[in-house]
Amino acid sequence: MFNHRFDEIEKQTKGIVFNIEHFHVHDGEGIRTNVFLKGCSLHCPWCCNPESIHPVPQIAQYQKLCTGCGKCVEVCPEHCCIQKEDGNVITDFSQCCACGKCASVCPAGARELFGKRMSVSEVIAEVEKDSVYFINSDGGLTLSGGEACLQPEFARELIRAAHRRYIPAALETAGAVEWERLWQAAKEADEILMDLKTTDSLQFEKIGRFSLDTVMENMCKLAEAGKNITLRCPIIPNFNDNEGHIQKVAETARRVGVNRIDFLPFHQLGRHKYAAIGKNYQMTDYPEMKDTIVEKMAECLRKEGFHVSIGG
Repeated sequence: MFNHRFDEIEKQTKGIVFNIEHFHVHDGEGIRTNVFLKGCSLHCPWCCNPESIHPVPQIAQYQKLCTGCGKCVEVCPEHCCIQKEDGNVITDFSQCCACGKCASVCPAGARELFGKRMSVSEVIAEVEKDSVYFINSDGGLTLSGGEACLQPEFARELIRAAHRRYIPAALETAGAVEWERLWQAAKEADEILMDLKTTDSLQFEKIGRFSLDTVMENMCKLAEAGKNITLRCPIIPNFNDNEGHIQKVAETARRVGVNRIDFLPFHQLGRHKYAAIGKNYQMTDYPEMKDTIVEKMAECLRKEGFHVSIGG
């Protein structure tokens, strides 16, 4: 039985979660339960979770699944579900209030609400379902996003709640946030999965409002605080898939005392989500990164003494 004060904190502290996924093996040690928090400070065009960027709930419509039954049109309070003459239903995303009523009545699963306000106690109850797997694999909870540090109090209390249940907790972050927010979320995490999108300042300016210097300063501060850091580096064609970037990753890792590096090859798995939330996908014509190519990059760093994984 927990202290009554902890019970109240877990019930009262709330955040916006857009997904909880079980049985991950690439986001920290062992088997993980990933909790994805909404909101991001970056807008990477290759993002496989575009529904994570906007900080508040939003509706997605998968047009191919829509049967044109019109149930969503009947319940939409803002009249943004519009049935055309040919029977197809489209969504005026500019008017949508993300109440979720259309998703709740859709019999075909053509609509989904991304983002739900949940309490720490609600989230941790879902995480606890996998406790036996954590014990047998040295796994645990991983907080991801979006950028989990944009909800620092919620992230911190989720980590504390996990620890009260003897569940290890990892935090994934791109570090593109104010230090105070980052440290509030990261201070009690057992492991930091630190995304390094690019080592080129001009490239970084194109995907976020924070500078690459801020990311590097935050990484150094985490290292100085003794945090266990793994660098996670997406490999994107025609962006950072070159030897110069790989060597700068190695230089960064040496500077902050990091030995573990994950290379994350670019893929197209999230492309269908963009149209579903009314966004334009810019990477349609980009080829997926072949593991064989990324493996050669990884081998170069392994020869320098780094522990490098493909895919996390």
